[in-house]
Amino acid sequence: MTQTKQAPEIFQRKIDELDLTGLPPRGSLEFDQALISQFALEYAGRGWNALVTVDDEYVRVLAIPENAIEPKAYVLGLLQHRFLDDALPLLQAMSGMVNDADIEYNLGICLSELGRVEECLAPLQRCIELDPDYANAYIGLGVAHARLGNPDAAEASLRSAVRIEPENAFAKRNLAGVLARNGKPQEALPFFRQAASIAPKDPGCLLGLAQCLEELGDDHVKEAGTVYEKILRQFPDDSVGDIARKARNRLSNVALHQTVEGNIRMDAVMYMQGAIKDFDKLSRETVGQIVMEIAMLGQQGLQINDSSVRYNLISKPGDYSGLHLLSMMHVGIKLFDPSADTGSGLDREYQLAQVMKKP
Repeated sequence: MTQTKQAPEIFQRKIDELDLTGLPPRGSLEFDQALISQFALEYAGRGWNALVTVDDEYVRVLAIPENAIEPKAYVLGLLQHRFLDDALPLLQAMSGMVNDADIEYNLGICLSELGRVEECLAPLQRCIELDPDYANAYIGLGVAHARLGNPDAAEASLRSAVRIEPENAFAKRNLAGVLARNGKPQEALPFFRQAASIAPKDPGCLLGLAQCLEELGDDHVKEAGTVYEKILRQFPDDSVGDIARKARNRLSNVALHQTVEGNIRMDAVMYMQGAIKDFDKLSRETVGQIVMEIAMLGQQGLQINDSSVRYNLISKPGDYSGLHLLSMMHVGIKLFDPSADTGSGLDREYQLAQVMKKP
């Protein structure tokens, strides 16, 4: 019968909080040896092996039963299952006992995840001192410095990570993000492109690329719209999809009025007048079906400024342009909720259509 493996006991205690009665004077070699023996003998009586270390402030213990989970694997398991508060004191104790780059890295990340960002810098730096090629530690440092408002240090750390692991999409995405936030979108763009190429299924890489392209403006805006559309196709139910949908609508709204130099689109006003008239004759249920069908088409992107692209509806048979459908959807949404933000960019056209509506 296989025995269930036991967890090790790993802890550190402040010497000031211990009962030191009967021990040699503190600070002497004999004191350290006596304290080590006290804890070691306690665990030996239970059949455990114990590694005990003492410094000026702490006594640290790593005690292992006969049928034990390997201590490092045990702590990493806690982290993997997000028991951060449980893992932290164990990592702190092990950090004071062994020189292990993995322990220092995970201690730093654990502190960062718990919101103790400034404290995470020292163990991450120790990790790099132990292993100068530990790319993830450079990433952790870069992210921490960015959160602390140290953009130059963040950039330097992330560039080191990219140098060590050129195919690390997370490193390139974070470096690009730091550059973009610090007014260097042109420098950020190639790193966003590379990150999206390495990790095409990472929505964060694609969103960063799209936002960078949009910020650069001019000829890049059309490509930004294409990337937003790609995000919507790949991640329609993800929170990133919602961000991309709003961004795509924003770009569409700008493009919508560019053809008329920012003036009111009278073709949209005409479409809206027709929709108001048609919807007055239909039940609310039917109008709702029409709005939902147009919205579903809109998920794939409507060609608003190209009237040669035509669409058909099941709920309202006919041959429609993208602008016609967008105008109908705007009217339908306003029918159900006059205060709703339709995201169509056609509020001025709707107001005019309402004013021009025949009694």
